[in-house]
Amino acid sequence: MMSSISRSIPSSAPPRPPPPHYQTFLTPVLHRRFAKACSVGFIACYVEAFVISNKSSFFWAIFPLGWTGLQAIILFLLSVLPVLILRISQLHVGARSHATVFHAMKAYIGSFSTYSTFLTHSFASLVFVLLYLWSGSKEDRLSFIIEGKSYERPRLNERYLYLIFFACYTGFIQAALHLYEDRGRLQLPHLYVWPTEDEPTSVPDAKSLQLSPKAAFKKKMIDVPSGAFYMALVSACTAPFAYIPFRGIIWHYTLVTAKTFFWLNRSSTLPSFPVGAGMFIRSLWLSFLIGTMWQITNLAFDIYFTQMPLTADGKTVSEKSPDPNGTLVTGLKASQAPLTQVFSYTASLMNVC
Repeated sequence: MMSSISRSIPSSAPPRPPPPHYQTFLTPVLHRRFAKACSVGFIACYVEAFVISNKSSFFWAIFPLGWTGLQAIILFLLSVLPVLILRISQLHVGARSHATVFHAMKAYIGSFSTYSTFLTHSFASLVFVLLYLWSGSKEDRLSFIIEGKSYERPRLNERYLYLIFFACYTGFIQAALHLYEDRGRLQLPHLYVWPTEDEPTSVPDAKSLQLSPKAAFKKKMIDVPSGAFYMALVSACTAPFAYIPFRGIIWHYTLVTAKTFFWLNRSSTLPSFPVGAGMFIRSLWLSFLIGTMWQITNLAFDIYFTQMPLTADGKTVSEKSPDPNGTLVTGLKASQAPLTQVFSYTASLMNVC
């Protein structure tokens, strides 16, 4: 009788609610890191907008609310932000592996990500070059139409057409490098300073195993100019040869279209080849600026997103949960989110230390 009564009495303890998911606490941290990477990219855009701006009035060239500030906003929205969004869309932790080179080529050719990479970089590079052309002076002779003498009709400027082609070509080269180096991969341990075998207990605190963002920038920024110059040299040296097969087609169709809107010279013969020493140096400089802007942006993304999973007050992400261990376990089980798994695993190592 007593046993039946005791079994009918409900338990006084309510069922334990499931712990909050690790992703719930990690997402705001990642958003703040993305905002920091964007801020670094915007600073790079502002500096380069000043570099390519017209210096006829130094005050308006450096004034944030002038044409330089507008250029910086356009560069950020159309040249840097698309690359950052591309990094987010292609984000993965592990290295991509293929059985053979043929399988790798087949995977890249049939992937939408490949075409979006080429399109994004070419468009972003084109925006930069267009802003550069619009900021030029008449002495540069880089306008779409060249005004002739008083008795001559205006002429189509092939130097302008070449720089437009060069912008797309530079984006193509940068996209190929992006795919070759697999920049969508986030290499988390590459900024960590782990203890050596000789001194396995020399680092007692796991939070000190990683360089700070400031130290990481100081360490990695040295390689930015050399990397940008190397890619600029490749683009500037190979672009004239890549332009030759398309030269006639570009000139013909652009001239036909331009004659609809402008009273141009009737001659449709090709002018002299637009690439000389001056154009080579100009294209080299443009490609260097574009490469520097993207390298700084990618570097900022890598540095901030490879930081350990800590909040602003220095605590691990799961410590804000009412059930830290349960939240950490949900992150370890998130097989569909490899980045969440890696961060939760890193946090578990920090808790052990």
